[in-house]
Amino acid sequence: MSSRSEPLRVPALILAADHRARGVVTVEPYGELCAALAKALVHCDGLLASVQPLEDLRASGSVGPGHRCYLSLNRTGLAGSAFELDDRLVTTVRRAADSGLHGVKHMTRIDLSSPSTAPALELLGRVLEEARTRGLDAMVEAVLWRDGAMSRRVGDIVLAAVVAHDMGAPLLKVPVPEARPGRERTSAVERVAASVGAPVLFLGGPRRARGREALLAEAVDVMRGGAAGLAIGRAIYQDPDPGGTAQAIAEVVHGASR
Repeated sequence: MSSRSEPLRVPALILAADHRARGVVTVEPYGELCAALAKALVHCDGLLASVQPLEDLRASGSVGPGHRCYLSLNRTGLAGSAFELDDRLVTTVRRAADSGLHGVKHMTRIDLSSPSTAPALELLGRVLEEARTRGLDAMVEAVLWRDGAMSRRVGDIVLAAVVAHDMGAPLLKVPVPEARPGRERTSAVERVAASVGAPVLFLGGPRRARGREALLAEAVDVMRGGAAGLAIGRAIYQDPDPGGTAQAIAEVVHGASR
């Protein structure tokens, strides 16, 4: 595993595996999930996951010395629940440090109409401070929440990224802006990346109806826009060929298909 004192080497493809703990159960058989993640990890630079998948993938040897591991901290905001914005810690920065992980991942949803956003931002500040004190990286998934869903408006993405960045987030994970494929989408990504002084990873979201073709086209636009890389989960591990899909995305991220 990489030294915790080193920053993330970019560009990077990070495999996301923390969805089920938030109630997003797209792959129910746990063995199938772990098998898909293991096939994909061969082609990824790192892993962000909730407690059990992370422990099991490390124990099985699927996580190698070159992988960077991020422990997902806050998962109480179950998808679609009345308490979705009340996203508290389910594990700790200390656990990540004691386990020898590189860092932590923390999700912060900013809803300008909800008073719950204030304590959420306070929690983010505490997590960032503890991660800094313990010498861990902190990947912050900062999103603006509108009408009960994550906004993909470019202005909203910029706002959430700026708030988290200026609070001290050293690594950001944000949605791909909603824009027409090609130059428009690339320009939107450029705006997001230029709004902060930290690496920005763009998240993948659910598996697409058009499958790998649409995912790769989006990856090309995002990398051309100055992204530090991609953090993708469901679009990879739900694919019938998770290893092949991860390899194809990694080639785009690392420049082989650009």
